[in-house]
Amino acid sequence: MRRALWPFGSPGVLGSLAAVISAVLRVAVVPLFVAPVLDDVIGAGDLSALPRVLLTAGLAVLGAALALGAQDALLAHGGAKRAAELRDWAYRTLLARSPGQLPGTSGGLSGRIVSDLREVETFHQYGVGTLIAETTTVVGILSVLAWRAPTATGVLILLGLPAAWILQVLGNRLRDAAEQAQAGTEAVAADLQEGFKHHAVVRAFGAEGFMLTRFRAANLRTQRSASRRSIVAALQVPVTQIAVFAALAGLVALLAGQAASGVMTVGQVVEYVTLVALLATPAQLLPRGYALLRQADAALDRLRELEGAERTLPKSSHRDASTASTPPVPGLLVEDLWARYGEGPWILKGISLRAPERGLVAVQGESGVGKSTLLSVLLGFVPPERGVVLWNGHPLDPTRVAWVPQSLDLMRGQLRDTLTLGEAISDEALWTSLESVGMAGVVMQLPGGLSAELDEDGAGLSGGQRQRLLVARALLRNPDILILDEPTANLDAEAEAALVATLKKEAEHRLVLAVAHREALPKAADAIWQLGQTEGATIAEDR
Repeated sequence: MRRALWPFGSPGVLGSLAAVISAVLRVAVVPLFVAPVLDDVIGAGDLSALPRVLLTAGLAVLGAALALGAQDALLAHGGAKRAAELRDWAYRTLLARSPGQLPGTSGGLSGRIVSDLREVETFHQYGVGTLIAETTTVVGILSVLAWRAPTATGVLILLGLPAAWILQVLGNRLRDAAEQAQAGTEAVAADLQEGFKHHAVVRAFGAEGFMLTRFRAANLRTQRSASRRSIVAALQVPVTQIAVFAALAGLVALLAGQAASGVMTVGQVVEYVTLVALLATPAQLLPRGYALLRQADAALDRLRELEGAERTLPKSSHRDASTASTPPVPGLLVEDLWARYGEGPWILKGISLRAPERGLVAVQGESGVGKSTLLSVLLGFVPPERGVVLWNGHPLDPTRVAWVPQSLDLMRGQLRDTLTLGEAISDEALWTSLESVGMAGVVMQLPGGLSAELDEDGAGLSGGQRQRLLVARALLRNPDILILDEPTANLDAEAEAALVATLKKEAEHRLVLAVAHREALPKAADAIWQLGQTEGATIAEDR
């Protein structure tokens, strides 16, 4: 994503060209109008030249206005396009990361992407045109001035150097303040998302004060950073204008002497002073455009951090069936498996397990023995560093594994979409899957059926109904292995019995692995994997 902030593509290039044309015509109006009127019309008394002067200057003004309109429209369009592409890039980059590898909370990252890209879009919409047009204006004015009075123009440039230096110093401080303000916005978004996500818990435990205290601390830091950014940004314009006025004051005496000595005509002196006065507009707008550039640059740097490498995970040393220590066998074979997260401590230490192609297997063990890590290895989330994970004698393909997470995370939107997740699946297959988990009747009663709109996490449905929808979603993939993490933890006895019956039925067609601590599911299981830890190894006993 290492792209420049400047315009690209047809809208950006054409908008930049329009900005240059607008600035050139704006500068050209002065020599086309001031000196000819004072010297040719008034000074020489040639009134017949006035229509020509007015027409020429009028065309320049009209052209500048039209070019300015094209500049704003094209650059705003280009900015919206750039922001949309960067949003797509950021979302795609984060979705491609392994679970547990996101560089922040879901709410914080969402706020970060939106707020940072707003800075980029604002720069394209207002800053790019300003910098290009006003820089062109300055170059054009200085060119005309140098043509009229080279010595005075050299003095003007020298007097303007301190203003450029001050602008650079303030710009660096503005960039630092912008980074702090943007980081604060991310923290505030994270706190807001957490409070809304766990609203019921907050109310149930009377934790409003605790949540507000935490939020207000982040909110105050963000306010202070934003205030510092505003103060630094506000200083740029007056400092630059003061420097320009000082330069103009020094020039007046010099030009007056040249006019008195006849080196320049009165019209040329007025034209020169007018052009210098026109520098006040770039002196006001360039710092603002520069401020937008520094803030957008800070935002883009924060976005670049999203493409940073994930924590390094060693490559798996899977052996295929031909090199395994045991002959290929049907079903799932896990042999001498070692796995951990990044460079952290070992979670699975030489574990070995075996399961048939079909059947219900309950996974049990104390907290921290590696149950969730084992599931993550089977799902392809965590690559093992050593050992064998085979299915029917071949390396396990994670795409043949479906997952029902413990959290009841259904997508918002149409029920059909939360089941298919973008896959081309027929309604007939959807109803078959819902029927297999006992949810067809419930869905038929919802307004719209498969098109019913679900709120976040399926709010409005019972825990059992949401859990069964998650199972239906997994079964639509027709997996070889169905993995469930504490599927009955949030269910009442009736819903638990219904889900266990569904899993027993599915176990006739595939291998079902379920982490479970409650009694109903292990009692119904065909086998139980009891995980434990010794000093140097993870042990698994079949029961």
